[in-house]
Order: sequence, then structure tokens, then C-alpha cells
Amino acid sequence: MAKILVVDDNPDMCKIIFDILKEAGHSVDCSYSGEDALIKIKKNRYGLVVLDYKLNGISGLVVLEKALQRIPSLKVIMISAFGSDSTKARARELGAFDFIDKPFDIKRFIQTVQDILIQQTDEKA
Repeated sequence: MAKILVVDDNPDMCKIIFDILKEAGHSVDCSYSGEDALIKIKKNRYGLVVLDYKLNGISGLVVLEKALQRIPSLKVIMISAFGSDSTKARARELGAFDFIDKPFDIKRFIQTVQDILIQQTDEKA
């Protein structure tokens, strides 16, 4: 199905999301820092990035902005346990497809991923 990058500085959270997406049939890479994520985004063609807002080093919003400057069509779901209304609004202004609060409902998360991938298929057709 899709190639997806999961970016979270918490290895346990990365593993959880990795397993969810892998079980849904996707090819998944993990990154534990914003800097590493930007390198991977430059080198690979991802259909989707699942990006934590609060990262060690550069923030998820900076990663979002830089990634979309490089690849404007890239779809990004921001996730966070610290997402204020202003943070969510800023993420959407920068181009995030959605902002999901942690802990999140797995069914809603999978549905959001499917919606993005269906939209991408429709855009390419």
C-alpha cells in the first residue's frame, strides 16, 4: 500500500504506530528526531508522514514546514499529547492534513490514514 514515515522521539510510541500501520499493510519507517526525519523525507518518497509535535531538537512544526517546502504535496498527520488549539491551528496553517491528540483512538487514526491515501489516489487519477 503506502510508504509511511512515523516521527516520534518516544521509541515506544513509534513502535505502536509502526505496528498499527504495518498490520494495515503499509510499508513503514520510523524516525526519532526531526533532523533525521528531514533526511529521510529528502531521500524517500513517502505517501504520508505521521509527525509528533513535541520532539527533542527541532519541533514538529518546523519539520512540517520544511518538509512541505521541499514536497508541497506531502500529506502529514500531526500527533501530540500537548496540542493546544493554537498549536493545532498553526499546524493546519502550515499544511497538516489533521492533528490527532494522544492517546488516540486507533480506529479514528486508521480511518484518517485511509482518507488521506484515498484522497491521494483521487488526486493522481
